[in-house]
Amino acid sequence: MGYHSNMTSKGQVTVPRDIRLALGLLPGQEVEFELSDEGHAILRKASDERTLAARKKDILAGVMEARRLFKHENCLPQGMTADQWFDMMRGPPAEV
Repeated sequence: MGYHSNMTSKGQVTVPRDIRLALGLLPGQEVEFELSDEGHAILRKASDERTLAARKKDILAGVMEARRLFKHENCLPQGMTADQWFDMMRGPPAEV
């Protein structure tokens, strides 16, 4: 069975429901495209390792930027270490 969809002026298409279900695609999930030697486009769910690696890269970049800003703007009270600041912000540990 073939499926059809129209492309918008932004190059966006709607992936038919049956295909989304078959691939296990969820909103916001990354997909991969490949062009075969015969000129066919292949759509598939992005590999979990690749998605995880991209997320780790984004998180690390955010942490590094936060560290840079924290150090640059000297946000810590005079003489307080980052660990002391985190302990102060977190409060005492929960009683079990």
